[in-house]
Amino acid sequence: MQLNISIVQLITICAVANGFVFAFLLLEKKENRFANRFLSLALICMCLTFTPYMLDPSFWDQYRWLAWMPFSFTYWIGPAFYFYVRTLSNPNFRFTKKHLWHFSPIVLNYLHSIYHTIYSGNYHPYHWFHFMAELFEPAAIISILIYMVLSFKWVKRYQKQLLDNVSNIAKIDLEWIKKTIVVIVISFISIFIFLCVSSGISGKIFFNQWNEYRNAILLLYACMLYWVSIHGYRQAQTIKISKSKNVGVDVTDVESRKIIDQLNSTMLSKKLFRNPELNLMGLSKAVGISERSISEALNGHLNKNFYQFVNEYRVKDVQEKLMDPNNSHLKILSLAFDAGFNSKATFNRLFKGYTGVTPKEFKIQNLG
Repeated sequence: MQLNISIVQLITICAVANGFVFAFLLLEKKENRFANRFLSLALICMCLTFTPYMLDPSFWDQYRWLAWMPFSFTYWIGPAFYFYVRTLSNPNFRFTKKHLWHFSPIVLNYLHSIYHTIYSGNYHPYHWFHFMAELFEPAAIISILIYMVLSFKWVKRYQKQLLDNVSNIAKIDLEWIKKTIVVIVISFISIFIFLCVSSGISGKIFFNQWNEYRNAILLLYACMLYWVSIHGYRQAQTIKISKSKNVGVDVTDVESRKIIDQLNSTMLSKKLFRNPELNLMGLSKAVGISERSISEALNGHLNKNFYQFVNEYRVKDVQEKLMDPNNSHLKILSLAFDAGFNSKATFNRLFKGYTGVTPKEFKIQNLG
C-alpha cells in the first residue's frame, strides 16, 4: 500500500503524533496531576477525532472497516476540556460518578456505524434514523462550543478570585486557556462549515474546489494541538483559594477606615509587599484581621482588590529607589524583584499603568 501525503498532511500527522506524546507526558507531570488527566483525555480525543481528516477520503472509502476503529471521540472533547479547566481553577474539585453523564453522549458518535452494520449495502429501511445518525456526528461540535463557553466562565471566575487573594498571578492566571478556547471555537466552527458544505456536494467535486479550505482547517487544527499540548505541559501548579468563614460579616465605613490604616501601617513597617508570595491569608495573619474583613474594606473603601493594593506598594517602592541617585548603578529589573515582583512583563505593565510612563522613562525623568 502506497500513500501519497502532501506537506499539509505531513504537518498535521506530526501534530497528532506530538499530541499523543504530550498526552502521556502530562500523566507523569506532578503539578496539577488530577487536572492533567482530563487534559490528557482531551488531547487524545482531539488526536483520534482528527485522524480521519488527515488522509484523503478515498483511503477511508477503500478501507471502510476503519470506521469501527476508535476515532470518533468528538463528544468527549468538550467535557474533558471543561473538567480540566474546572479542576485546574479549583484544585479542591473532585470528579464523582454524578459527573459521568457528561461523557455518555459518546454513543452518538457510533450510531451511524451501528446502523450500517445492521443494514449493510444500499438497504435503508429507516431513512429518518439514518439521516439523524449522520447529523449527530457534526452536532457534537455544538456540544464542544457549549463546553467552551462554560470553561471560559470558570476561567473568568478563577481570575477574579486570584485578584482578591494573591499578589502575583504570573503563570497561574490561566490567560492562555482563554486564548485556547477562542482558537478551539474558531477551529470547530470552521470544521462544522466544512462538514455542512461537504455533505451537500459530491465528495470529488467538493475536495477539488475546497482543497485550500480543507488544508487551512488542517493547519489550524494542527496549530491548536501544538498550542494546547505545549501550554498545558508548561502550566504551573495552580493554588487553592481559601473560602472565608466570615461570609455574613458586614464592615462599616468606620471599621473599614481603621482596617485600611492598620493595613497601611503594617505594610510600611514590615515591608510585607516585598514577599512575592504574599497572599490574603498571609496578610490576614500579619495584621490579625479576618480575610473577609480585609477584602470588604479594600473593595468597599478603596475600590481595589488585594492584587492592586499590594502591587501599588511595590510600584511606589521601585519609584523611590529609582529617584535615589545611589541606586543609579542598579538594574531596574533587580529593583523590581527586590520590591516583590516576580515577572518582568507584569512589572512593566503595572508600573506604566500606575505612573503613565515606563520604568526607564521614569528613571530618565528623575535622574536625567
